[in-house]
Amino acid sequence: MSLSGSVSESNAKTNDIGLMNNDIQGPEPTRENPAGVFPQVGTQPAESGSIPGSGAPDHGGDVRGVFGNPEMFNDTFRELSTAFTTAMNKIQDESGSGIGSVGKTLISKLEKMRNEIDDLRSGKGLEEVKEAGGERNDSVERAQGDGGGLYKD
Repeated sequence: MSLSGSVSESNAKTNDIGLMNNDIQGPEPTRENPAGVFPQVGTQPAESGSIPGSGAPDHGGDVRGVFGNPEMFNDTFRELSTAFTTAMNKIQDESGSGIGSVGKTLISKLEKMRNEIDDLRSGKGLEEVKEAGGERNDSVERAQGDGGGLYKD
């Protein structure tokens, strides 16, 4: 019996005529498949990013999907956020006689940048990408070489 789902073979030859009815049952439950489920086959391709190999998903500007390894993303952006905080603290610590308008403006800018990094860490996303309609497969440049890190898709 053919399990490929090919319609080019004769039903009589492959005995697929026995599978063509409206009362489709899944396989019996087993330890590996306790619900007794089987994949549904359709004519529509899978939505992009819904299963491995169907293309990059549209993250809607969320930068967390740019890194293949979520831990690498967390570590990198946590270090960035910490660096901005460290810089602000050092400005305040080194200004023993008071912070002037330049120092206050610099601290304000650094705080804004740190907040942007923290927003990206929480999944807020890039407004520019959202406004452009999201990330589409035709705008994705394929990786060169080995294709990325540990969690590449």
